[in-house]
Amino acid sequence: QPVAREIAQLNEKIQIVELSGVPSNDERDRRELLLKQLGEKVSIKSAESKDGQLTITAAGTAVMVSGYSQRDLSVAATPGRDGKREGNFEVFYKSTENSTPVNITKQLKGGEIGGLLEVRDTVVNEFIHGMDELAYKVAEEVNMAHVQGYDRNGRTGNIFFETTQDVPGAAENLKVSEFISNDVGRIAAGAQANAPGDNRLANVLSGLQYKGVFNGGTATLDDHYNSLVGKIGIETQRANSAQEAQTDILGQLKNLRESISGVSIDEEMTKMIEFQKSFDASARLVRTADE
Repeated sequence: QPVAREIAQLNEKIQIVELSGVPSNDERDRRELLLKQLGEKVSIKSAESKDGQLTITAAGTAVMVSGYSQRDLSVAATPGRDGKREGNFEVFYKSTENSTPVNITKQLKGGEIGGLLEVRDTVVNEFIHGMDELAYKVAEEVNMAHVQGYDRNGRTGNIFFETTQDVPGAAENLKVSEFISNDVGRIAAGAQANAPGDNRLANVLSGLQYKGVFNGGTATLDDHYNSLVGKIGIETQRANSAQEAQTDILGQLKNLRESISGVSIDEEMTKMIEFQKSFDASARLVRTADE
């Protein structure tokens, strides 16, 4: 992590320079910029000692920078994260080179990384589970009906969909069975054998979307799908509203910081131009006096 590493290097430079009684303005400005960049990635806390050394902590206990030293956060794949298949990358921290890595994923809040983790571990998982439930029920209901029907050659007892035996991963693994995909004539559309034009089973299959199979038979496949789409829309709207609100708060905090520090770029530029004009006028006056 080059940002944390450079902050540690700047800590050293600032201490060396300021021990001689000279303010280290450039290094402090650079460190402040890097601190903001790091804070955009993940929520951190910082504290400055009397000798100008900055300590930065993430996830409550992960000391990323302390004086001249700096510790990296690392990312590694962990199988079976809380029993979930998706997004199995976790964030780890080592307090020393030889210490055992500690998983701090659940403690990381805020910033881009914290936001992505929250989406992965809460919002997305809910929708993935909903899609898995839908896929599992579709496969289950279609197969139960399909095995009772007959194809054009009088065959029966064949499933239409293949998927997992359990709900997790059902959407990812849902597919038409190889037996059917190799010959669409094997689709069981009829309710009895050797009955050309019999489409009674096909009608049963097409009506399954309106069959109550969720919430004790009160919600259909169609209801479940529409509910998922609606929830995604609500979460999207909520995220957009939160982003607008946070943008406004960020702007207010920036203005507050500038008012406290007493530094405004526009004001400083205006003053520089005024000083330059005053200098030019003084220079012309001196030249006129010399002439």
